[in-house]
Amino acid sequence: MKRQLSASEIQDVLQKLESYLSDLKARWAQNAPSTSWWTLPHKYINIASGYIISVLDELILFVEGIIPEGSDKKAAVLAVVGKLFDYIVVQAFPFWLKPFAPVIKRIVIEIAVGNLIDFFVAKYNAGFWKQEANGETNQTA
Repeated sequence: MKRQLSASEIQDVLQKLESYLSDLKARWAQNAPSTSWWTLPHKYINIASGYIISVLDELILFVEGIIPEGSDKKAAVLAVVGKLFDYIVVQAFPFWLKPFAPVIKRIVIEIAVGNLIDFFVAKYNAGFWKQEANGETNQTA
């Protein structure tokens, strides 16, 4: 039988996730490229995509240590990445792209990020990436 979190443990997990999200936002804000009200530069998209993918790996490892259930882990990672996407990408959308933000977010988060999570976890489970206790990963194969 899989272990379920108590109400106080759930609150603790939520606090840890919010704290982690705040840290991710602060790290982004330190080096965020400039945006425009009319265009969305390719450079911004490249930098934002790279940042989200790199923190996705960190976040998977972080959630691994605080949530016991696999499907709950994925849901937590998707929720945090969705909020990070809103902060990084949606806020940078030019005014003409903002009406399409919910559709774009759904495609990116539910499809692309969801599949990336499955890919990363499969690589961890297969032993291709070694999970370190400090949250870093090293490629071993």
